[in-house]
Amino acid sequence: MIGEWVNGKQRDGNRATMREVEISKCVVRCMQSIGNCFVLVSCIYLLFAAATISDANDYPIEPLRLADSLALVTNHHPFTRGSELDFDAAQINAEFHSASNRLNLEAVIVPQRVDRAAPKADSSLDDGYATLRLSHPLYDFGRNKAAKAEADVEVELAQQGLEYIRAQKQVEIMRRFFDVLIADFEYGVKNEKMTLAFLRYNRFQEELDMHDAHAEVDVLDLETIYREQFVIRQEASYDRLNSRRNLGMELGFTDYVPRDLESPDLSAYVEREVPELDQLLADILANNYEMRLAQLKLDKAILAAQVSDSKYQPQLDAVLEATQWEQPTGSRNSASIGLRFKVPLAAGELRKRDRRMSQIAIERARAKLVETEYSIRKRAFDLWKALTLNHVNLNAAEVRLNFRDQYMDRARTLYELEERSDLGDAQAELLRALLENSRVQFNLTLTWSEIDALTGKPIYSH
Repeated sequence: MIGEWVNGKQRDGNRATMREVEISKCVVRCMQSIGNCFVLVSCIYLLFAAATISDANDYPIEPLRLADSLALVTNHHPFTRGSELDFDAAQINAEFHSASNRLNLEAVIVPQRVDRAAPKADSSLDDGYATLRLSHPLYDFGRNKAAKAEADVEVELAQQGLEYIRAQKQVEIMRRFFDVLIADFEYGVKNEKMTLAFLRYNRFQEELDMHDAHAEVDVLDLETIYREQFVIRQEASYDRLNSRRNLGMELGFTDYVPRDLESPDLSAYVEREVPELDQLLADILANNYEMRLAQLKLDKAILAAQVSDSKYQPQLDAVLEATQWEQPTGSRNSASIGLRFKVPLAAGELRKRDRRMSQIAIERARAKLVETEYSIRKRAFDLWKALTLNHVNLNAAEVRLNFRDQYMDRARTLYELEERSDLGDAQAELLRALLENSRVQFNLTLTWSEIDALTGKPIYSH
C-alpha cells in the first residue's frame, strides 16, 4: 500500500513527492537493517544452541555416584527446563512492574490526500502528518501496584514450582539408581541358581555317560531345570540393561547407559528415627511444597481479581507531542506538552463479567487448597505407614542375613571337611538375603526422600 501511495503521488506531480519518497526509502533501509540484525541474532542463537547440544554429551564420571546423579537436576535438566523458563518469565514480568522508567515513545505517520471544498483545477492536496508522542504514567490509582503484587506472587509461585519439580525429579532419579542396583543383585542370585542347576545336570550327565549311575529321565529332569534357570538368568540380564537405560534417560541423556555404579551410604536414612504420626503430619502440613503452591495460587487469584478491577480505574499521564503537518494552519500545534486524564465511564456487562469470573477463579483456588490438604493428610499417613513397615522389614532382613551368613560358614566348613554339604544352595540363599536386605534399605531411603521432597529438605546431602 505504501508503494501504491508513492506511485500515486508521483503521478500527481506534487512538490512533496520527493520528500515522501525519501521517507519511504528511509523506512525500507530501516527494515533492511532490522532484518540484518535478526539474521545476526539468529546465528548467535544457533551457535549457543550448538554449544548446548555439545555440552549435553558430557556424561557423568564413572563409577556413577548417587550424589552426582542428583546434582544433575539443577543444571538445566531437560525435564525441569520448562519450569526454569516459567521462573525466568515471572522474573522478567516482575522487573517490568518494578521499573520506574515506564516511558512510552510512539510515532504516528498518516499520509493522506483530501479534496478541497472549492472547485479548482487541482482540487486534491496533501493533508498528511507525522507525530512523535512521548508519554509517561503519573498516577494510575493502584493499577500498577496491584499488577506488581501479582507479579511478585507469580515469581514466588514459579520458584516454589521449580523447587518442587526438582525435588520430585531427584526422588525419581534415586528410584532409578536403586533399580539398577537391585537388578544387579537379582542377576547375581539368578546366575548363581543357574550355575548350580548346570553343575547338577552336568554331573549327572557325566555319571550317566561313564557309569550309567542315573536314569536318563533324571538327567532330563535336571536339564529342564537348568534350561528354565538359563531363561530366567537371560531375562535378568536384559533387566539390568533396561534399568541402566532408564537411569540414563532419567538423568537427561538419550544415549547414555551407565555401566558402573557406586553403592551409596544409606546409614543416615536407615538409622533415622521414625516420628509419631501427628508429628510427621504437622511437619508436612507446615512445610509442604504442594500446600505452599496451592496457597500461592489462591493469593495470585485474589490479586488477579484486583488487577482486573483496576482496569476500570482512571489514569493520569504526562504527554509530550511534536507534529509535522503537510498543511499547517493556525489551529494546528507543531508541539505540545500537557496532562492526559483518562476516566472509564461505563463498561456495561464487561466489568460485571470480569468480577464474576475473578470470583470463580478465587473459589476454585480455595477449593484446590482444601483438596490439597486432604490429599496431603492421606499421603502423610501412607508415608508414615511405609516407614514403620520398612523398619520392621529391615529388622527381619538383618536377622535373615545374619542367619544366612552363619549357615554359609557352616556349609563351607563341612565342604572343606569333605562331608555332605549344600554349599552352592547356601551361597545362593546368602545372595538372596543380601538382595532382600538391600531392597528394604532402598525402600526405606526412598520413603524418607519422598518426605524430604514434600517438606523442602535436601535429598541425600552427602
